[in-house]
Amino acid sequence: MAPSVKAITFDAAMWRELGPRMLELERQEWGKRAFSPREMRWQATNRDAVVMTTWDGPSLIGFAVAGPAWTEGRVSLLNVLIDPAYRGQGLVWPLIAAVERELFARGIRELEIDARVDNGFADNLEHRYGSRATVIEQDHPSPYGLQRTIRLTLVKAARSPRRTRAVPSPRTVRRPPAGQRRRAARPRPPTG
Repeated sequence: MAPSVKAITFDAAMWRELGPRMLELERQEWGKRAFSPREMRWQATNRDAVVMTTWDGPSLIGFAVAGPAWTEGRVSLLNVLIDPAYRGQGLVWPLIAAVERELFARGIRELEIDARVDNGFADNLEHRYGSRATVIEQDHPSPYGLQRTIRLTLVKAARSPRRTRAVPSPRTVRRPPAGQRRRAARPRPPTG
């Protein structure tokens, strides 16, 4: 089964359930530079936060958290992580698209992302979003390595990832198997 993206509304109970896994992913990625449990909890449980998660069956394999910025109508992507075992499959893009849709529905029109340069994320963001991506601050040092600040303009068109060819659309017309014919339509009863 392909990984799926789910919106999660965090409260204290949800943090107790999913927080340890989120912290584990954070520490795998950043080691000593990882956000503290307190900071991670604040990000996820903030009433204005948008949290999207990626699941492989019952396993949390990634998450994205967007939260308030200093400017009205704009938010920051506070965190986005994918389990190292699942990287390279494009799973970050459905996560960000889901965040975009939710933010747009809330009236937010801009998302700022401090994107890592060394892993190609900054370049990939600019390439993927084209004219919707504006570099606000060129490559600059941070505790997490070089980062580039990119502002995405949010549009309604941010949609779920397209189905793969292997999964037909529910609207796909199916032909009957060879040798079988469609039944004739029932005649309408006489009106009169």
